[in-house]
Amino acid sequence: MSPSQITWLIFEIINYFFIILTSISFLFQIVMILCFFLKEKHFKKADKYAKIAICIPGHDEEEVIAKTVETMLTTLDYPKEKYDVFVCAHNCHDETALRAEKAGAHVLILNNPQQKTAGYPTDFLMKHVMQEQLGYDFAIKFDADNIPDKNYLKVMNDAYQEGVEIARPFEASTNATQNTWTAVSAAYYIRDGRIACNFRERLHLDSVLTGAGMMISTKVLREVGGYDAYSRSDDTEYSLKRLLENKRIHYVADAIVYEDQPSTAKDTYARLSRMGNGINRVFWRYGFRLFGHFFVSGKWSNIDLFWQLFFVPLDVICFLWYPLYYIAYAICHIMNAFGDFAGQVLPWLGSDAASAAASSQNALLSLALMAGVIILSFLVLYTIQTFLAIFLVKKKLGIHHIKGLKRGAFLSSLFMVFYGFCIIAGIFTNAGWAKVKRNVEEKKDKMDAARKE
Repeated sequence: MSPSQITWLIFEIINYFFIILTSISFLFQIVMILCFFLKEKHFKKADKYAKIAICIPGHDEEEVIAKTVETMLTTLDYPKEKYDVFVCAHNCHDETALRAEKAGAHVLILNNPQQKTAGYPTDFLMKHVMQEQLGYDFAIKFDADNIPDKNYLKVMNDAYQEGVEIARPFEASTNATQNTWTAVSAAYYIRDGRIACNFRERLHLDSVLTGAGMMISTKVLREVGGYDAYSRSDDTEYSLKRLLENKRIHYVADAIVYEDQPSTAKDTYARLSRMGNGINRVFWRYGFRLFGHFFVSGKWSNIDLFWQLFFVPLDVICFLWYPLYYIAYAICHIMNAFGDFAGQVLPWLGSDAASAAASSQNALLSLALMAGVIILSFLVLYTIQTFLAIFLVKKKLGIHHIKGLKRGAFLSSLFMVFYGFCIIAGIFTNAGWAKVKRNVEEKKDKMDAARKE
């Protein structure tokens, strides 16, 4: 074989290897969609009330913090003496602390310009909460714009009384029908909760925590020494660390938290690229350790969540390797397809030009067919997943019709392409720490469920 043939053979082997990895990852998505019929798990109603600390880290959140604190103190259906709201004003240059305190929160101040992630104020809050004399049984961390369902604390308490020590909720959106960007973001979280997280909970697998509404018992906090995750994806980092300690992370389907979604392409890009940067670092630090831990723990969650996080390097393969490889592949065969012409211009091609042309034409046809099948499968897979998820949660979210979310469902597969692009951008750039842009209240078109009595 010539050096060029050897080189191309190596590229082909690498490509087939990447195809196998990609196929395994998408196989997980197919398995999840086939298990859509699995009903959500409901924890038994408890007759005992735990003492709860609500923890909200905030960086320059004066626009929303007062409303959030007031909502939590006045609308949650839980004995008022059994929970408190804590806010950590982290490196703030506005009135976050003042407004939170006026709204009724216990305010802690943390100023350290070198600490630029939410993990630091979260750890500061958790270390305060886990002091034994305060008597808290578990803490729930919310973001500054989160609106929990009125039964949120009751449902999390039900899970806690059944032995759950770490859990994530179902994420919905406060502004799901505001515009196309919020609709596709809302649809993404609905699909992730109802399809992926529900699948894992019903099969006794673990989930990855989310920054909005995560629950951690003070027992776990004391064992760990606080909240030991400071990366840009601190919730993912904290999850992997606990899984490596063989702790369970549950999904509590009835605990619903509403969250403000970015309403422009720019804001969506900023949010996802920062997330991509953080998850990429966490994956390379802990991902393969999690995979290897399977052979020690025997927990299939290790394999499952490894592949879930593998979407970061998978994006690099899908957005960089495949386009470059198949463009080169197509160019080579297009050149061969013009064998007669090339044979006249380049006589050294010899008498095999015609057969090479026929072979290349067949290769190009096969390539076009394969690309069409893959693209169609991708579009159908995510669209069906999203529509199924929305219909399955309609009753729970109090959605009377899905008109506002239809566009989110139909565009879900294209959103995943944009999502992948943002992750790639996050990997190769250093997304800075910035104030999160919130949608002001008068611009929100809240889902009916966010206002239900």
